[in-house]
Amino acid sequence: MRATAEVLAALPLVVDDVRVRSAPVPLASYPGGRRPHSVVMLTGAGAAGMGEHVGWSDAEHAAFARAAAAAPRGCWQLGAWSAALAGTPYDRAALEAAALDLALRQRGTSLFALAGIAPRPVRYVVSFARTADPVAEAQRHPGAELKIDVDPAWDERVWRGLAALGRVAVLDFKGAAGAARAHRWLPAALLEDAADPVAPRASFDAPLRAAADLDRLPVHPAAVNLKPARMGGVLEVLRLAERCAAAGIAVYLGGMFEAGVGRRQLHTLAALLCPEGPNDVAPLTGPRPGRLVVDAAAPGFGGDLARAPGAC
Repeated sequence: MRATAEVLAALPLVVDDVRVRSAPVPLASYPGGRRPHSVVMLTGAGAAGMGEHVGWSDAEHAAFARAAAAAPRGCWQLGAWSAALAGTPYDRAALEAAALDLALRQRGTSLFALAGIAPRPVRYVVSFARTADPVAEAQRHPGAELKIDVDPAWDERVWRGLAALGRVAVLDFKGAAGAARAHRWLPAALLEDAADPVAPRASFDAPLRAAADLDRLPVHPAAVNLKPARMGGVLEVLRLAERCAAAGIAVYLGGMFEAGVGRRQLHTLAALLCPEGPNDVAPLTGPRPGRLVVDAAAPGFGGDLARAPGAC
């Protein structure tokens, strides 16, 4: 995906104004049922683009509003504008997503048109946190493929039940050990962030904050989980995806409780990079279709704003 990253980085971009709207949203699957939430809107040359901040606390969102006020204005190329951003990876990712959305809308085009790729319906998994009875929790998501946080205390009864489900795609160890045992029970599942990775099915998520981190993994992975918010933006995700493609490593997209435009942008990226991967981008509310369909013709980056032409 180096060509795509370079093409996007070279997009002309006009930024006249930056505004942040913050308000919590009700979300039953989020701890406490209330998700702190911010949307940033960039406007320029008669168009607007949006991005979503994934901070976990109200304080992070308040700090983001202050950081966004200092974002660069004027005529830029997207890559240079993104490189000039300060703040946390979450801050930069939200602003870069809004800038990419804006640049595409100013050009009247889409990510797929620039990449020369026709999107395919996106496979996805439903994920849930560690629980003593994951089989019972899985029954609340009938028919869905699953990404499950592993509890090292599970006994053979639990592992036997998980194997019988026939739809566990990813097991997330979050730094715990026990990959060899999991591989015996579920040989087709990806084993994410295990302390003792099993090379045939090893996957990594948390260690990857930049494309260069691929060189520091303890084993050659079968796949890696790409998260734009953790990596500070889409451009770095595309650089890592290009490196993975060259090394024969599969990729899949992961979410960080994006609850609005950010989740639609994850769907767009998954359709571009890995429509067949176990993408952790399931709709958080409403119906869950068999596959997620992305509109390739819609200008912008997964948002739902009306198109407004304009260029630098």
